[in-house]
Amino acid sequence: MFAQMTSMLEQVNQPKKWISKSDYEIFCKEYIFENLKGLRFGEAFCKRFHIRSWTISKFSDSWAKEHIEQFYIK
Repeated sequence: MFAQMTSMLEQVNQPKKWISKSDYEIFCKEYIFENLKGLRFGEAFCKRFHIRSWTISKFSDSWAKEHIEQFYIK
């Protein structure tokens, strides 16, 4: 329910950006280095793909990953 509400708010604020599955898999492998720098999964994802999303960047890694895979990966 919460994920649906946040995705609707994000859709209002910005155009939808799709990330390919292969680009996302590469990002996941490279995330290890970003994590060592202290970035959360969502923060690193937004930085890498130039996405402005407060919800993705501030919530837990598991929630951000689930949300990203559901709404941004094609």
